[in-house]
Amino acid sequence: MNNSRLKLNSDKTEVLILGRTPSAWNDSWWPSDLGPPPTPANHTRNLGFILDSALTMSKQVSAVSSSCFNILRMLRRIFKWIPTETRKTVTQALVSSRLDYGNALYTGIPTKDIKRLQRIQNASARLILDIPRRCHISPHLKELHWLPVDKRITFKLLTHAHKALHNTGPSYLNTRLNFYTPTRQLRSANLALVPRIQRKTSGGRSFSFLAAKTWNSLPTPLRQTQDLLAFRRLLKTWLFDR
Repeated sequence: MNNSRLKLNSDKTEVLILGRTPSAWNDSWWPSDLGPPPTPANHTRNLGFILDSALTMSKQVSAVSSSCFNILRMLRRIFKWIPTETRKTVTQALVSSRLDYGNALYTGIPTKDIKRLQRIQNASARLILDIPRRCHISPHLKELHWLPVDKRITFKLLTHAHKALHNTGPSYLNTRLNFYTPTRQLRSANLALVPRIQRKTSGGRSFSFLAAKTWNSLPTPLRQTQDLLAFRRLLKTWLFDR
């Protein structure tokens, strides 16, 4: 920072220590030339996404749930005068976009939080199609061509894996996945190498482990699809059929 002639503003600086026991850390992690260390926060916001020290994503889920249901309540007042296709467009722009933002980070979060996000999608579908509460929602999600929340997360994760395989994604993700390349054409071509992990709670949620494991579960023709748009179309169909 000194080389760039910058000075740390401690009033606007937040430090987040990732781990189950952040209180066990001492001041030795803070560079002494930056002055006294700030107090580590329990959570912070980065690019609009709330991260907590244990990476449970519960605060982010709560924030998304609150904002989406507030929007749905406002839309309910005007939707009776709006045709169904317009309802879908508006809901996807204002609600689904929030539900999908950064959703690859939801991989491995507790089931109860996935269900909270699913309730948002269910409420959106009921509002668009004017469905009573007691009606089963799954057929109507298919009618809207919407994958359930857990499959949308898998869809985003595998899209990033496809980009990493073909070096079309960001470099910090491309280097996280290694793929097996045989000397001759084999069925094992394009399989991702699954790294060993020490902790299932943290390492099991890492992109290098979970993306590789999920990628290897795909059928061979799908893994060998090079065009991204074709891959996404086939992947969505495959997830719908599961």
